[in-house]
Amino acid sequence: MDLFADRFGGEAPGDEDVVFGSGNTYGLESLDTMRFASALLQTFGDKVYDLKIENFTTLRGIHEQLRNG
Repeated sequence: MDLFADRFGGEAPGDEDVVFGSGNTYGLESLDTMRFASALLQTFGDKVYDLKIENFTTLRGIHEQLRNG
């Protein structure tokens, strides 16, 4: 969540906010997405490699993939 805190003064996105991909409201770029995914590796391990890019737009979508994957 430091990615968002650094850019938006500590304001974290909501579960359904589009945070990655086209149309995101945070102005994040591909490199930011890669940094976020890399940070997930520490907690979720190899599950991160199975994430579907189509559902990698909201924090809820990412969490559900990691939990159910």
